[in-house]
Amino acid sequence: MTFSQQHQRHGRRRTRIVRAAAILATITTLTLDAAGASARPADPPYPIGGSIKVEYDETGGFDFFGNATNPESDAARGGRWQAFEKNSSIYWHPLVTDGHAHQIGGSIRDKWGQLGWENGTLKYPTSREVAAGKPGRFNNFEGGAIYWSGNTGAHNIWGSIFDKWGNYGWENGRLGFPTSDEFGTRNNGAGQHMEGGEIYYSPGTGAHAVWGAIRDQWVKAGWENGQYGYPTTDEVDGGNTSNTPTGYEGKCQSFEKGVITWNFALPLYDKNFSSVSTNPTPVLTIFNQSKYKSEVDNAIQSWNSKGRVKVVSVGDRQPIIHVFDENRADVSYVGLYTKNADIRLNSHYMDTYGPDLNKNTVLHEMGHALGLRHSCENNIMFASVTPKLDFGDIDNSSYRTMWGAS
Repeated sequence: MTFSQQHQRHGRRRTRIVRAAAILATITTLTLDAAGASARPADPPYPIGGSIKVEYDETGGFDFFGNATNPESDAARGGRWQAFEKNSSIYWHPLVTDGHAHQIGGSIRDKWGQLGWENGTLKYPTSREVAAGKPGRFNNFEGGAIYWSGNTGAHNIWGSIFDKWGNYGWENGRLGFPTSDEFGTRNNGAGQHMEGGEIYYSPGTGAHAVWGAIRDQWVKAGWENGQYGYPTTDEVDGGNTSNTPTGYEGKCQSFEKGVITWNFALPLYDKNFSSVSTNPTPVLTIFNQSKYKSEVDNAIQSWNSKGRVKVVSVGDRQPIIHVFDENRADVSYVGLYTKNADIRLNSHYMDTYGPDLNKNTVLHEMGHALGLRHSCENNIMFASVTPKLDFGDIDNSSYRTMWGAS
């Protein structure tokens, strides 16, 4: 049966339901007194039994559902269903939620019907309609969920977008309720609008949320079809340390074709901040006096792998940058770079660190000497020491913009 036939089939059921309910109302009005008007008639038009009866009783019985308006009927793949007077149905399948039936009604049922009922992507309900964390309602299904609120209406959400939304707290998080159904985008991608932003997915980038000032810049630039393309990360904290609640100024987010930042006091990179000599070719000359020799060697090798600026370790022959240790408990820095002078490594902290944190520290300070300023989480140039040893999106894009691709 096609989608349109399935929809018509349910439509015909509902037409018969209305006629039966109208006749029943005429009969029962004559036989019940006022005190018993809400009681269930002794002879309802259609019996309710089995697992559907269990859900009927658990959800609220006659007061919630009213009478059945059709006999229990076949549904897809060996399931059963029955509709009721008060704008609800109950669906059951023996292999779904251990054979427990579930109520579905109102705007959520209407949206489910638009998507093909139990034959659609959502398949059978796996919960009855329940209250959301904020004013609203939802049903879970085998293939996702439908969420409704008075301000947004009912919308389906599923797959990778559903999972990402869950990572941010569902409707209770910053994104709020969905305000659109999932829609298709280029290269087999998908997007969905939310009260507090968007979630976009593509097979090559995964699903990522975009919101706030970065979202506004991205939209202005043409969404996923514009100069930045799809998001490749979520928004993260970054920049220099500050007195903000997160401890860092600014935000940044990586996209297929670049990075969008917000509220940074300094640029992500600056050739004038570097100690690189560019005549005749870009070279950074290092004289290492530090005991952290393997960490310095690792940093030189890693930055040289990018292929444009040659980092050279020399003897004491007028090098541009001296690398040396100091032991200071009175300062908070682990490493400190001064242009055309030195990189200082604070052994007071580094002697308590493991190898990866120490390697990250030297990589970071040598990045400053190459012209990179503080950026964001998941990058070598993040303002705090982390165990990260591979270059992040912003590290790569900043280096490439300053010095060119290898």
